[in-house]
Amino acid sequence: MKRLILLLIALAFLWPVIVVSAEQPASRGKVEKAVDPSLAPATLKIQNRPIVTLRGTLLGYSPKQRVEAAESRIGTAIERGIRGPVTTRTISEGLLVQIGEQGMFVITPGDLHALVGETAEEAGSRTVRNLTTALREVEESRRAETFLRGTGFTVAATIVLAFAFAGIRRAHRWLKTHLAEVVGPRLKALSIGGFTQHIEGLILFMRGLVGLTAWALALFSLYLWLSFSFMQFPYSRPWGEQLNETMTSGIKAIALTIANFIPGLVIVAVIFLITRFLARLARLFFDAVESGRVTVPGLYAETAQPTRKIVTVILWLFSLVMMYPYLPGSDSDAFKGVSVFVGLLLSIGSAGTVNQAVSGLMLMYSRALRVGDYVQIGETVGTVVTLGMFSTRIRTPFGEIVSLPNAVIVGTTTKNYSREDETGGVLLTTTVTIGYNAPWRQVHAMLIEAARRTAGLLQDPPPRVLQRSLSDYYVEYLLGARIVEPNRRIAVLDELHRNIQDVFNEYGVQIMSPHYVADPAEKVWVPKENWHEAPAKRESEGA
Repeated sequence: MKRLILLLIALAFLWPVIVVSAEQPASRGKVEKAVDPSLAPATLKIQNRPIVTLRGTLLGYSPKQRVEAAESRIGTAIERGIRGPVTTRTISEGLLVQIGEQGMFVITPGDLHALVGETAEEAGSRTVRNLTTALREVEESRRAETFLRGTGFTVAATIVLAFAFAGIRRAHRWLKTHLAEVVGPRLKALSIGGFTQHIEGLILFMRGLVGLTAWALALFSLYLWLSFSFMQFPYSRPWGEQLNETMTSGIKAIALTIANFIPGLVIVAVIFLITRFLARLARLFFDAVESGRVTVPGLYAETAQPTRKIVTVILWLFSLVMMYPYLPGSDSDAFKGVSVFVGLLLSIGSAGTVNQAVSGLMLMYSRALRVGDYVQIGETVGTVVTLGMFSTRIRTPFGEIVSLPNAVIVGTTTKNYSREDETGGVLLTTTVTIGYNAPWRQVHAMLIEAARRTAGLLQDPPPRVLQRSLSDYYVEYLLGARIVEPNRRIAVLDELHRNIQDVFNEYGVQIMSPHYVADPAEKVWVPKENWHEAPAKRESEGA
């Protein structure tokens, strides 16, 4: 880290020299392509400070020769101790620049910058100001106290820079540690479901942003130190002024850009606040509907929150459309290109998503499924845990969580065991196959007895037995009863099957499931005297 800082400081010291030396050949190269090298513009400098740029010839002398002559005259005047005021006097050739009563050089009409519409008065006043400053700096550079004062200020600025680097480094380390030990666990604690990875990515992004900010502050501190140090010595002061001007112009440009964006940003902020207010009102309204405090025809408690989400999305989409023209850079080609690209991605990838969303809305508003319902969807049986926009999650009796796309649910037969009818309870059924040699009255009675022994089945209304079919070798009996707790359907059905086996074993009747493929050689029939085998009762006895 220390080596890097020293390298940056060294480069900072050399940067103005590199820039100046690089700019001049480039400028000369450009001029060489357009005009004769001998006629190229030349800049008069006194102790590294630009005074004026000469562009035209005078009495056959090129701009370069004129600059060399002016430097010689000014140097001689300085050595002679001439410090008189710098003035200008109009002569036939142009403006004569004087130090005291001695003329130094002439600014001709050919020296004026025609591209910017420079006048002779502007060129003269600027030249007088620059030359006066240069002469003052020459005087300063010859005094020892100037060097000592500049060195002292530079050393003090260097110490401040070192403390700034140390503070930035400590702040950087503290923020990284704080993000890892405090902010990270708190964000992970707030994460939901599969968003943990996104939270970790956010933490990494924040750490990178902190590091980038630290480097930016360090470079800015170095920039300020460099400009301040250059300003302490007369020879390097023009470089410091150039650095300050660059920074000032950049800040002005940023401020002007922000000022131009302020009206649009104000409108965007107003639209945002109004949309947020309306979204909160919608939340309060639909919360009231969900709790039953407000009743709206066609809007039910279970559909209140999905409706709120839809309304909120529509509100924000509408606000985004309203804010778009006022966003900074919205009329630029780059912004339009990004908008088209995003729209293309959404149109390509949203077909399946839209299908799932529409299916989810159909399930919600048809009220076919509700959270807590015990359902069978295809081969999946369990309790509805969540009913989302794109998928529905079901917890099976074994604790498994099954996620089913809403489009699949809409296209599949769904059995809802949680919807009670006017008799109360939910229907539970099971099927057994019994041979023809068992009297059907006995089979009915045994199935009813098994249902009576099963806890969790309602006895009012009483269980019923139906004969679904007469197959080749057996009769198919359907036992139906009501259950109070649909979520215990599997457990109650298990107990019912065990009771059926026990009852049939008690009375010696064979259950012919699974199906067999051959009948015994003897005839399979029931004599009339055996029609009412126990536990069956005769009709006169109230069977």
